[in-house]
Amino acid sequence: MKTIIFLLISLLVFSGCEPLMTPPTEGQPAAEIIEPSATLVPEVVPTETAVPPTETSIPQPTSTPLPTNAPIPAEPTDVDPQEMISIPAGTFLMGCDPANNGGLNCPAADGPAHQVSLDAFAIMRYEVTNALYQACVEAGGCEIPNAIDTETRAEYYGNPEYANYPVVNVSHSDAEAYCAWAEMRLPTEAEWEFSARGTAGNLYPWGNQDPDCSLANSYNDLNGTYCVTDTTAVGSYPAGASEFGLMDMAGNAWEWVADFYSPEYYDQSPQENPSGPESGSEYVVRGGGWSGSWLDLRGSARAYDLSFYSGSDLGFRCAMDVLGDAED
Repeated sequence: MKTIIFLLISLLVFSGCEPLMTPPTEGQPAAEIIEPSATLVPEVVPTETAVPPTETSIPQPTSTPLPTNAPIPAEPTDVDPQEMISIPAGTFLMGCDPANNGGLNCPAADGPAHQVSLDAFAIMRYEVTNALYQACVEAGGCEIPNAIDTETRAEYYGNPEYANYPVVNVSHSDAEAYCAWAEMRLPTEAEWEFSARGTAGNLYPWGNQDPDCSLANSYNDLNGTYCVTDTTAVGSYPAGASEFGLMDMAGNAWEWVADFYSPEYYDQSPQENPSGPESGSEYVVRGGGWSGSWLDLRGSARAYDLSFYSGSDLGFRCAMDVLGDAED
């Protein structure tokens, strides 16, 4: 009995000492055997490189080129400086009309606009030239201009090169003396304006189109320069002629007229053949000049100077009475 018990105990002891070899569970992968010489290199996962944002281009303002001035015109060859234009009797709206003033404000002295009726008259197509005025001087009827030079020309008056250019540097009395010698007179302010604006009451002599250097010799408001910076030969801007065919009624030279100046005259002006105030210390000048801005070129624009004043942008033209209605 003891022997049997001993054998059983020994069997149990030896069975606990042997490892239990069991096959792997079905479906379980076998363990991976790593060779000792193999080096594990971790898989490199590329990182995303940050792409810098593209710069959004900011639109740059584009500059609009300033308009260039038209070339200085060549001296015309078909001018008769003594030619007269007959203006028929008529009625027109004189003075600045806010509804037809190119979007500009009407200066107080240029209004109010009012109806004016005029008898027939005749007026020079061109401004009085150096040659015409020199003939008066040589005949003893006129004084030499107060200066013979101009803005850019050392010798202007008396120089044959400028014979058909407007005489300037003359006072109001010089202008009166020439017209009297030529058996004419200075135009009244109303006659001058009717000649410039015509029956349609144009804003400028040529119509209502904005000025430029192909229409008048003046200051160019668009680019801040002068078209010429001095006078040009009379009649050089045929595209700028008035309804009646008068030349240089805007630009080239300011023009003396017969009337004394008063800023309030239009408030009391008679409707028929107005001739200005009875007295005053200044006279009216019209038409702008080579130095005049677009505001000065309007047919209704008024300015004035003392009677003894003269300048390199100031001249005149003459007028005369006619009998009855005149024909163009």
